[in-house]
Formats: sequence, C-alpha cells, structure tokens
Amino acid sequence: MKKIFLILSIGILLWGVKVRASDDTFYEGNYINGEYINKKIDGKTYYMTMQFIKDNNGNIVYCLEPFVSFENGQSYVKYEGDLTGYKDLSKEQIRNIELIVYYGYGFTNRLDNKWYVITQYLIWKEVSPKADIYFTDKLNGKKISKYEDEIKEIKNDVLKHDIKPNFIKDYVVNYKDNLIIDSLNSEYEIVTDYKYNITDKMEILNIVDDGEIKVRKKSNYYKNKVAIFDSTNSQDLIRPGNVNNLEYSFKVKVNKGRITLDIRDDHSVYTIESSFKNTCYEIKSNDEVIDKVCTGEEPLIYRTLYLPYGEYKVYQVSNGIGYKKDKELYSVKISSDNNEPELILYNKLIRNDLDIIKYACYYDECEVEEGAIFRVLDIKGNVVEDIVSLSNGFANIELGYGSYQVKQIKGLTNYTFSDPFNFKIVDEITEHKKELYNYFIDEDIPDTKVDVSFWDLLFSVFASIFAIFN
Repeated sequence: MKKIFLILSIGILLWGVKVRASDDTFYEGNYINGEYINKKIDGKTYYMTMQFIKDNNGNIVYCLEPFVSFENGQSYVKYEGDLTGYKDLSKEQIRNIELIVYYGYGFTNRLDNKWYVITQYLIWKEVSPKADIYFTDKLNGKKISKYEDEIKEIKNDVLKHDIKPNFIKDYVVNYKDNLIIDSLNSEYEIVTDYKYNITDKMEILNIVDDGEIKVRKKSNYYKNKVAIFDSTNSQDLIRPGNVNNLEYSFKVKVNKGRITLDIRDDHSVYTIESSFKNTCYEIKSNDEVIDKVCTGEEPLIYRTLYLPYGEYKVYQVSNGIGYKKDKELYSVKISSDNNEPELILYNKLIRNDLDIIKYACYYDECEVEEGAIFRVLDIKGNVVEDIVSLSNGFANIELGYGSYQVKQIKGLTNYTFSDPFNFKIVDEITEHKKELYNYFIDEDIPDTKVDVSFWDLLFSVFASIFAIFN
C-alpha cells in the first residue's frame, strides 16, 4: 500500500488539515494468547498471533495495513483530529475506521484483550474488503467463527453514530418559551449561540428569534483526538481518540408579534386648559401586566415589546387633565393571521354646553330677544367665539374643559346689557344655563336704577291726581 512518492509528502503541510512530523515512537507489546488471524490476498496467506502495539506513552495503537510489516524506529507524519489529509484510504473508510477504534478496545466496559483483537480485525476488513481475513483455531490453523456478537456490537455502534437523529426537524415555539426535546439528550451538545439545560432531555431556553440550531454528538470519551501516523517504511498506525462529529441543524420558528397602539388626542372642541400628558395604558396577559405606555403632550403611536401569540387586554390606567376616563377594556389578538394588530385609542375631552336664554324687558313686559351677541373668552382672555341669540332667545355653545367668561357685546338700542359672568366646565353632568334680562332705557330719564315699591308708586299717582283737581 505504500506509495513510491509518499516520501515527498512528509515535509508538505496540507492546507486545512492538522498534519505535522511526529515525535511519537511505537513498539510491539505482548502477544495475546490464543488469538490467531490469517490474511489471504492474491493467492498468498499471511498468518500471525495477535499482538499489542503501543506508543511511547503506553497508549495502544492499531495497524492500518494488513499486508505491511511493522518496523521499529521509523519516522511518521501525524494527522490528528481531521484525518482527511491521509490519502491512502477513502473518506468513507477513514470515517468507519476512526469510529471502529473509538468504540473498540477501551471504550466503556470493553476492556478485555479480546476487544483489541476484534477492533484490529474490523480495521483490516475495512481497509482490504477484497482480502480474506479470518480467525483460526491455532497459528495458521483452521478457519473458525469467533466473536460474532461482539463484532455486531461495534458495527452497530459505528452504524448508529452518524445516523441523522429523529429529533432533527423544524419546531415552532411561542416567543420567550423554552423548547424541550426529549430525545435530544446529554449525548449531544448545541454548537450555536443558544442557552440550554440538558440532562435526559434538552431544554433550549428563552427563544426570542427565528433561527437555526446546530447540534452534534459529543465525542469526549478520550483525553486526546484520534490520530493517524503515516510512515514510508513501516506500518501506518491509528491511535484511538475523540472524533470530529457531524453537525445537524434544525429550524425554530418563533410565534411572536407586536401590538401597535395609536393613542389619539381630541381636537373636536375648544379648550386650552386640558393636558394630554400622562395618558397611560397597560397591556395584560392572564392578569399580568406585560407592557405599559404613557403619552407626553402629543398623540403617540406606540409599538409594544414582542409578545407571544395570544389574546391580550388593553385598558387605560390614567387619563390626561380635562379628558374623560376611557373605561373600555379592549381585546387584541396576535396570531399567524395578524401578528401586527393595530388598536386605535380615541381619547375624548370633557365637554359641556352653555345655554343662554335672552329676554328684553320694556318696563314690565319681557319678551325673548333675537340678535343679542355674546362674546365667549377663555381664561387667558382669548376670544373663543361670538354667539347670537335666535328668534326664541336661545344661544348655545359647546366648550371643552376649562374656565370661561361671557360678555354681551350687542343688543337692542336703548336697552341695558347683561353683566359679564364666569363659569367653569369640569364635567359633563353639571348644567350651565343662564337667563339674562335687558331693560329699556327711557331717554328722558337718567339711566339710573331706583328701587320703587308698589305702595310708593300708588301714592305718587294719587298725589298727582289730587294736585290736578286742587
């Protein structure tokens, strides 16, 4: 199996492969009594008593070449961990052999010398499938069947090692939930950036984003990595160790979404004393507050934190000055059909009406007055609106929260004006209604107000009549 030009490759480093000249040395150990193997190829038979081979640290190694002799004192090129640089065998053969030595002699309770013999036998069968390699009853003796159950054990372990696990499939979880995979156990490790707990099952913690999770079977039984020692003048050797394992990946889809709260102000009625600040809403799930938002003076469009699929309750916990309390309990659902639902929240100002009924009195006769104009001012003296009494004397204005003053600015000629009055809107229950009377002013009589009783007036009339007749 040795190649003519192999000696030229000893000093060459193969890119991406861990290969270097080795300072390891090897020697033949004890024979294993009663263990004999014959190897036939091209009409020639090679027979031997099985024997340990070890390195200078006492670790066992195996022969890779069934028909090459072992020579002491040779130099080697070492391939460790990644064995793909060793070109005398196919990738499939290398993989099978590194797993044979991983599960062979020394693995768990396989400590009897027979396991070394079985492991070596399986290596040679993998390297030279066309050769006839078999156990004999004595040195160069009769072919016998031996260790059939043990051979099946190792072969089954090798076969199962790279089988795609049944838990490799796509998963769906809710936002921040843990993903529990029963059959993904402590034989495996996660190689992507996810936090997890693992005992007899895998629990991947607090998943927040869609992603791909990569896992691989652990290979940490040995203290060293598997290594091949390549020699030009002697038997190539392999030392058991931890192998590089295949990575498997599965996708995780996270069911999540966000609720958009469109918190709107009210500009449908006049006010300067209201404040939209501290209009606050909470979002609840199963009676637990999971998010909260408060406005400043301006309307706000707020997107919640990411939330799992499900139904949520939104309600107002505080309202701005001059606004009505929103007592509605809103229900919002995040689902695959709509993972970005929007809720419009209308905040209503406190509003109320001022009703004026205007009368004009000519002496003792009072009638409703049409066309009287009243000016409505806010707390800062700004003109809100001028309102005019109708034919029924009725004048009306709707106003928002705040304090106001009303002044009459126009009325009938030769009639008094109503005195200014103040009022404040703080709710929608209190009635704000005023009856206002204006009185005729006689041009010959000074515009003075005199309080005259009925009896005084009657006495004055009789006194005037008496003076005429006298």
